[in-house]
Amino acid sequence: MKGVFIDNDQTIGYETNSFSRKLFNVFFIPFLYFLPVRLVRPLKKINTTAEKMVVHATTHKAMEIIYNPHSHPTEGFFRDFFLSIWLGINNSKAVRNRLRLVKREIKKKITQLATDGKDINIINIASGSARAVLESINEVTLDNDIKLSATFIDKNHEAISYGQKIAITHRYSTHFHWVNDTADNFFKTNSDKTKFNIAEVVGLLEYLNDTDVSSLFSSVYESLESEGVLITTNIVNNSERRFMSDAIEWKMIYRTAEELSSLLMSAGFSLDKMKMYFEPQRIHCVIVAQK
Repeated sequence: MKGVFIDNDQTIGYETNSFSRKLFNVFFIPFLYFLPVRLVRPLKKINTTAEKMVVHATTHKAMEIIYNPHSHPTEGFFRDFFLSIWLGINNSKAVRNRLRLVKREIKKKITQLATDGKDINIINIASGSARAVLESINEVTLDNDIKLSATFIDKNHEAISYGQKIAITHRYSTHFHWVNDTADNFFKTNSDKTKFNIAEVVGLLEYLNDTDVSSLFSSVYESLESEGVLITTNIVNNSERRFMSDAIEWKMIYRTAEELSSLLMSAGFSLDKMKMYFEPQRIHCVIVAQK
């Protein structure tokens, strides 16, 4: 699609495949594709962390395992090697790349708003652990006269609690609002009609049909200030899809960049105000859409 490019920003530590890994994948990815589903159950029990990731697929618990591939208890060489393979597939690398790319775009917008002397009001929908937003806020320096607030929405109370624990020592934590609800209910009951200048929706669209995505985008569009941005993503079709969907049973809705941008346009966003990226694995499309 015209206007979409592969982001290769060398400053943010993207994970790419070495020549040896690419060669390994020539044989490994077909193995994943044809791996019988009945074999996955015993395979996932080789390592307890891998099993936990499969059991909690689609939740913040599984995402946190992927985000932190080197922070898990050791279980012996063979078990640890199996986990390293599991967390080293292209989809796992792409998730971590997505985090890096989303954080860069959040920090870029925060810095721009602060430079313009504007207060910052962020909404994080289906926030999960809220890692991207929390880390982005923590990694920028703001003058004392710039006010920052953030609203985190998730229907999973465990995810809300997890995010709160991460944020407890955050310097802006007193200006964080945690909402245990769906985005749909939040926008219906947001009686004060708070306006935001940054909205982040990452890791949610893969579980919503087109009608629900379009409705969500419309609500976000209405909640944004003029020139506010929505940062959102969707997974695209890739060679490991069958393994993710059938073997791990991590079923998602895959969309092309064209389909994602069309849903944004149906909600009022303009194509000429969108920046569209693929992270280096070309598995996640990230779009920054300005109102």
